[in-house]
Amino acid sequence: MRRALTAALLVVAVLGGCGLPSDDGPQAIAPENLPPDLLDPNPGSSTTLPESAGTTTVTVYLLEDTADGVRLVGVDRRVTDASTPNERLVSLFNSGASPEELEAGIRSDIPADTVLMNVTTDQEANEVVIDVSSDFFTIEGEALAQAFAQMVWTATEPDAGGYRQVRFLREGEPTSVPDDELALKEGAVTRADYSAYSPR
Repeated sequence: MRRALTAALLVVAVLGGCGLPSDDGPQAIAPENLPPDLLDPNPGSSTTLPESAGTTTVTVYLLEDTADGVRLVGVDRRVTDASTPNERLVSLFNSGASPEELEAGIRSDIPADTVLMNVTTDQEANEVVIDVSSDFFTIEGEALAQAFAQMVWTATEPDAGGYRQVRFLREGEPTSVPDDELALKEGAVTRADYSAYSPR
């Protein structure tokens, strides 16, 4: 019994000497007391996305209402392969506008239930071919033209492989698309076909 009591007193004495605070809640650690390798020497700003290992920040295009009408606006997204337009387009379709972007008046006109079926590239023709599901065509008029503008500008970003034109398929079949004057265009389109929506 005496040995057990001695052992218990020893444990209490050791814990008491550890400098633990009397309350058992979490405590803030002052920055000067943190190990140097836990401090970020280059903290990111609130307007740029921090890059995680193996990803690169790229630009995709959403829409905003301005005094000059609807304009494209470049926003940051992260992809693992920035050298082609493929992942950028996947991000454009899957992410849409974030809550913060929506609050700032930025949106996407691409219907939420649209499926991006395939993206292929032809370096020789400087062309991206985008195949979308029929759900894309549930919108019409200017909203449809603006949604095509989003894809064309995203696919032809200069650092996405240098492609200059985009051709569209509707579930595997060639389709005409409206330009910024709502004229139907056969074959490939370029950024020039959507210059009315050029970013400010």
